[in-house]
Amino acid sequence: MLTSESRKPLRSDDEEGRLNALYEYDILDSGRDVGFDNLTKLARQIFNLPYVFITFVDRHRVWFKSAIGLDADETPRSNSFCECAIKEWDVHEVCDALADERFRSNPLVIGAPHFRYYVGVPLINEDGYALGTLCLLDDVPNKMSDECRDMLRTIAAEVMMHLTGRKKAIALQNETQRLEAMLNISAFSPEIHATLDFKGKIMFINGAVKNLLGYSVEEALNLNLWDICYKEDMQLVLDTLHKGLEAGKHEFEILFRILSKDGSLRWFSWSLVTINRTWYAYGRDHTERRKVQSELTRLSLVASKTNNAVVINDHNNEVIWINDAFEKITGFNLEDLRGHRLGDLLAGPGTDLNGIAQAREHSRRNESFAFDVLCYRKDKQQIWLSVYNTMVLDAHGKVEMEVEIIIDITDKKVAERALMDAKEKALQLSASKEMFLSVMSHEIRNPLNAVIGMTHLLLENDPKPSQLEDLKILKFSGENLIHIINDVLDYTKIETGNLELEHIPFSLKTLVNDILNSLQVNGNKNSNQLKLIYDQAIPEQLMGDKTRIYQILMNLLGNAIKFTDHGTVTLKAQVATAQAAQLQNAADTTAVGQPFLANDGSKIQINFEVSDTGIGIPEDKQVSIFESFTQARTDISRKYGGTGLGLAITRKLLQLLKSDIHVQSTEGQGTTFFFSIVFDQVDHKEIEASLESQSGVFRGKKVLVVDDNEINILIVKRILTTWGLENDVAADGEEAIRKVMENRYDLILMDINMPGIDGFETTSIIRELNGSYYQDVPVIALTASTQYHDSSKISASGMNGYLLKPFNHDKVKAVLSEFLGNHTN
Repeated sequence: MLTSESRKPLRSDDEEGRLNALYEYDILDSGRDVGFDNLTKLARQIFNLPYVFITFVDRHRVWFKSAIGLDADETPRSNSFCECAIKEWDVHEVCDALADERFRSNPLVIGAPHFRYYVGVPLINEDGYALGTLCLLDDVPNKMSDECRDMLRTIAAEVMMHLTGRKKAIALQNETQRLEAMLNISAFSPEIHATLDFKGKIMFINGAVKNLLGYSVEEALNLNLWDICYKEDMQLVLDTLHKGLEAGKHEFEILFRILSKDGSLRWFSWSLVTINRTWYAYGRDHTERRKVQSELTRLSLVASKTNNAVVINDHNNEVIWINDAFEKITGFNLEDLRGHRLGDLLAGPGTDLNGIAQAREHSRRNESFAFDVLCYRKDKQQIWLSVYNTMVLDAHGKVEMEVEIIIDITDKKVAERALMDAKEKALQLSASKEMFLSVMSHEIRNPLNAVIGMTHLLLENDPKPSQLEDLKILKFSGENLIHIINDVLDYTKIETGNLELEHIPFSLKTLVNDILNSLQVNGNKNSNQLKLIYDQAIPEQLMGDKTRIYQILMNLLGNAIKFTDHGTVTLKAQVATAQAAQLQNAADTTAVGQPFLANDGSKIQINFEVSDTGIGIPEDKQVSIFESFTQARTDISRKYGGTGLGLAITRKLLQLLKSDIHVQSTEGQGTTFFFSIVFDQVDHKEIEASLESQSGVFRGKKVLVVDDNEINILIVKRILTTWGLENDVAADGEEAIRKVMENRYDLILMDINMPGIDGFETTSIIRELNGSYYQDVPVIALTASTQYHDSSKISASGMNGYLLKPFNHDKVKAVLSEFLGNHTN
């Protein structure tokens, strides 16, 4: 805290500057600090208020460095007390939060811990930035005296002093670590680091002198650099230094020979800097490098003739030779590169530095490598290079040099990029298609929900006998329409591998009769006779996917009726005998999945045939009709309508059911499609036991229905009431949250798309409320969207499952049974 005389203007309008100032203190998400805790304890003792915090205001949150009275680490910044406090220089006080329109809707005010009183002082640094607050709260209204305000300012000033001292201590520690690191680099460096007086007497030298020259550190400290300099090089070195110093130069790069302890000569490249009549020297051994240069001269003649770039590096990975092709490809000449590592000069903003680091790690382990990397020419133009590195080792396994063959692959990468862009556009188009299908599904399903739902309710409400058949046709037609919508959506799901099959009991006999009854009107239009040949040996109940069987038969029968006039359309369903199943398997060379099974007690194979006396299919078209958007002749779509998608979906559905479809047809005489499906047989005792165990399970259970559509609410309430459930309704997310906080429900049915906060956000807010009830109460999404990725959002928001509109009574009952069977308040 600063005094009123010394403080700068509060910089509340510079949010980015404030955040940068806060981050410089490195305080956010740090561990416990006794100093801060002592200050909050002091404030607690002085003011005798239950809640005391030292907070720091981040971009989107208020983080608690020290807290008394509340077990929490942070709270959202928006609508917070501290958000207002940091915008003022002095004490910010809210005497009654419920009377203040800024805070009356704050979750911490209307919910636990029910804050009513707040007083806080901003923590302002020397540049005028408010970093956070020292604040106190109470669960009853209050007001602070002027004397107490002065004491609060004093403690806040102590908090700011402690924060500043912490920052300085961290900076000092970092500087100490940096200096220690520099000393460690010098101590463990494989190169010579030395300090000399102005006459060349060695005052400091690192341990590398032992490995490179054979002298111990103690022996080297008694030497003068010029005493061990090779005599033939001495005059050149002294002349270079004298001329440079006279010209005001203070940094030198000199190559000369040094006499080692055993009398051998070694070439060293020296970097010398003079400051205050003291020389700082860094020496690198270039003996081996000089030795191989003569060999490289011979190799250069061969390498210079190739069109690919060739680079030779020494054992330190520094460039010592390049061919003309390298200069042509990159624009760099040898003088640009000499003494540097290749990656350091060719790297730029888009270069994969991690890849270069991995390549250098291979080099460090004496391993050859190859990789592609984006580089930059000398003129800063981007180029892609493919680098092949080979290590040349001496007799002792040490690296003598590295040879790199470099190929310009820029054109190849441009072509790959174009291909990737095309793929990305295709993926975007696919995503747009999925979004379009989802939106259309949502818009169509909502009104269909009313039609199908009300039809179900009318059928269950004891209709007149004269109305019963009409209602059944209306129900089946509505379901037929939703299945047509599903055809289009399912095709996309099949293509992406996201279609899941059901495995539930159903009556095949009821299903085929309903299908034929619903098609009688269309059949009569073309003066066709619809026939059913049904094997009475088929069990009353089968286990399988009723919806997919319906889609397959509707597609085939619908096509048969459409392409037949004044004829007969026949559906045949028959149990396969063991002999027939074997013959079918022997003839079937295109079926996908496991072979068809004969009756073995647990499974049963049903053979289906759909035949007509219609226009028939040309022999050369009998394979292509199963392709997407394909029809037998070009005039079919114009005359009969349709997209040519039905048979493609039919075949893909059968393949998912581990079967396939076959066709026999003679043009002008008719067509027969036939296929077989293996069903699991139903354990009737298990089903009866399950139904008996569910009887009365819904009695006394209470459900909250959250939906902004009155028709949807009416349908759901009628369904729930029929099954003995108590129900309550909410028209939007805000009302739902309020009712959940005021009541206890056994289940919540939550519409996803609502005005204001949607179902996802509403559920997330409920899950964040304090108390195990809010985390455990089942929440089921109500949605008309079939986009498969909605399921991840449903799970992420805390929902337990979903129901798809229009509501299927069996699925509604299954969900209620799952979540209400063992659930209690």
